[in-house]
Amino acid sequence: MPLRSRPARVRSERTRPRAREALGVPVPPAWLAQLAVRARNLLGRGHARTAPPFLLVLERLFGLIDNKALTIAVELGIPDALRGGPRRGDALAQAVGADPDALDRLLRYLVSRDLLGVTTDGRYRTSAVFDLLRTDHPWSFRDWVLFLGGDWHWQIWNQATHSIRTGESAAVAATGHTFFDYVNVVDPAAGAAFNGAMAVGSRMQGLLVLEAYDFAGVQRLCDVGGGTGAILADVLTTYPRMRGVLVDLPALEAAARALLARRGVADRADYDAGNFFEAVPPGCDLYTLYAIIHDWDDASCVRILGTIARAMPAHAKVLVIEAPLPTDTGASLTKGFDLEMLILTGAGRERTVAEYRRLFGRAGLRLRRTIPLPSLFCIFELTRSGGAT
Repeated sequence: MPLRSRPARVRSERTRPRAREALGVPVPPAWLAQLAVRARNLLGRGHARTAPPFLLVLERLFGLIDNKALTIAVELGIPDALRGGPRRGDALAQAVGADPDALDRLLRYLVSRDLLGVTTDGRYRTSAVFDLLRTDHPWSFRDWVLFLGGDWHWQIWNQATHSIRTGESAAVAATGHTFFDYVNVVDPAAGAAFNGAMAVGSRMQGLLVLEAYDFAGVQRLCDVGGGTGAILADVLTTYPRMRGVLVDLPALEAAARALLARRGVADRADYDAGNFFEAVPPGCDLYTLYAIIHDWDDASCVRILGTIARAMPAHAKVLVIEAPLPTDTGASLTKGFDLEMLILTGAGRERTVAEYRRLFGRAGLRLRRTIPLPSLFCIFELTRSGGAT
């Protein structure tokens, strides 16, 4: 393989966001994040084993109140209303158009759940959580609340028994449409919340990948299923001699080109509007898939990965970024998202590392190494079976 020039890397922190800015806290090493999760699980198990069974049942059932309490607060605009400083409940009620007593009871509950703060004189104050839910926060998680707490999402989950009985999508049973058709075609508000949540979540993961993986030597990168291009823009900003191509649906092309132009990388980024089941641009040095594989069943995943394997040169690599399903019995967000994938799509699922390895092999790809991330996601670095490494 001929020697390749190494794209210069931009060192200035002003050129792109850092993972710490996106997460709002210092980013721990992956091993420490894993240790923290295990410690929290031990504490949780200690509580579960000492609580009376009836109390544990009620506590788990009351999880719906956390969901709806946060959703109502976001829908009313409470995080924005507290931006200027602490306020009394009656003043907040007037500002957002709510009943003072009812709102006070909602806010009191949120304080009890460590989601909102209160001053010694009884005024409600913002918190790190509520700051993250403001409309003007650069890394707002507001869309995640509107997605997971939206009435349309609850309507789908009301048909969850159908999924458990049949293995099929509850979204189809509830709406008559596949999940992706529903959010992208049928319900614009649902689509805005879902796609906004996916965009901010994927970009956060992208920043962690950018800090954990050395892209030096990559002259042309292909982001498969890259949405509107936020992750690609961050990579191209960091490596100013690199070129990139974004592969996604035709409906996203205008938004993607606009974002790439705003970020100042449009002259080095192309958009390939098409179907990644059928073709991806050939000849790239690196292909990336951020949280794409878990949307599909095994046969569909093999088709996507096989399409990439046929297009990539012998020296090229593939990065699959997913959250591996833990094999222990501890609590895990990934286990929750695995159920979410079942309910929404029927076909999508989270997988263990061993299951991913088998999937990659069926597509003609070899798992070269794994790189754990502090988010508990993982970078799977792949090469073509028998290809150069």
